[in-house]
Amino acid sequence: MTHSARVHPPEDLLWDYHRGRLSPGMRLTVRTHTDLCPQCRSELRLFDAIGGALLEDVEGVAMSDNALDLALARIERPEEPESSATVTHPGFLDGFDLPESLKAADIPGRYWVAPGVWMAPVRFDEDSRGTKTYLMFVKKGMVMPEHTHRGREITLMLKGTFNDQNGSYGRGDFVLCDETIQHSPAVSADEDCLCLVAQEGLILPKTWLGKLLQPFARI
Repeated sequence: MTHSARVHPPEDLLWDYHRGRLSPGMRLTVRTHTDLCPQCRSELRLFDAIGGALLEDVEGVAMSDNALDLALARIERPEEPESSATVTHPGFLDGFDLPESLKAADIPGRYWVAPGVWMAPVRFDEDSRGTKTYLMFVKKGMVMPEHTHRGREITLMLKGTFNDQNGSYGRGDFVLCDETIQHSPAVSADEDCLCLVAQEGLILPKTWLGKLLQPFARI
């Protein structure tokens, strides 16, 4: 199966990312997409340019008497040394072509949901309560139980292809679902699938198998 079209984040979500208004998992997922997508990187540069132009049009405000001294002090202050700590991923991620943002992510381990399906949660230093972020691996040819969502869910394709009634998605594609989407993703028969998922709410299974597996999936 050949996949050529790229699916991108909607502009309002990309703008929220630019403004720092997303949860850690959503932010990581958008960032990882931009690692893979020159078009969205260009859009972010455009947002930077627009922001700079708007600032130039804002009337100046009076500075305090010591503003210049404070600015010079910041310039002359030695830079903080970069952390020497490195993130070491477990062996199950060996062989996957991970974008740079995921190479720096804290992914300590995985758990099996079903034969051929595992999940690997991403940990964050900042508060991520109410959300879930994880890598999900699915063997080729598998079909996921039909479900809908209790909030926004982003799936970013990293390897392989999956299909549902809305289209076909390959590496770099950004799939945004919510409570209006009900689907049963099917992984292509020629390649295993790896994706990064960020959820703002639990999924809502529509089949008995999905309800049976949900406690094991923890999503």
